[in-house]
Amino acid sequence: MAYKCKGGFTLVELIMVMGIIGILGLGGSFIMTYLVRSMVFIPNQLNMDMLATDVLDIMIEGDPQGKGLRFSKSITNINPNEITFNNQDNQVIRYRLVGNKVYRSMNGAPDQLIPYYTPANGVTMTGKNGALFAYFDSSEQTPGAAANVRRIEITLIATSGSGRAEEWEGRSEQSTSIAVKKFQ
Repeated sequence: MAYKCKGGFTLVELIMVMGIIGILGLGGSFIMTYLVRSMVFIPNQLNMDMLATDVLDIMIEGDPQGKGLRFSKSITNINPNEITFNNQDNQVIRYRLVGNKVYRSMNGAPDQLIPYYTPANGVTMTGKNGALFAYFDSSEQTPGAAANVRRIEITLIATSGSGRAEEWEGRSEQSTSIAVKKFQ
C-alpha cells in the first residue's frame, strides 16, 4: 500500500498559530506605542527644560551682551512680571514677561526675546500664580520700594502646547532665588 504525504496544516494548528501571533502582536503594539510616545514626548520635555534653564541663566548670570541680576548695582523698578536694574557695568536692564514670552531690554533699546531661539508658536512661558518675580526685603516681607529688595524669587513655567504627557507635549517649572547684593 502506498503512503500519501500530505503537505498542509490542520485547522487546529492554523488557529493556534493565529492565536499566538495575536497575543504577541497585542503585547508588541503596547510596547511600540510606548516607544513612539517616548520618542516624541521626551524631546519635547527636554526642550522645555532647556528653554526654562536658559531663560533663568540669562536673567541671573547674563550673557556676553550684559550681566544679569547677580551683578545688580541697584534695582529701580519692580513689578510681578517686570524688573529693571542697573548692573556693575552701568547698563540699565529690564526683564519682563509679556504675551507668554520673556523679553530683555538693555539701555532703553527695543525688547529682545530671550533666549533668541524661543519658538514663535506653541510655547508659552508664564510665572507661578501669574507672577514671574516675587520680591522680599531683609525681613522676608514684600518690600514697599525697589530700593528695599534683598531677595528675588523667580518661577518660570515653560509649556509646549497643553504640556500634557498624554498629548506628547512637555512642561517644565523651574524656580530660583537670588540674593541682591547691590554691588557698588
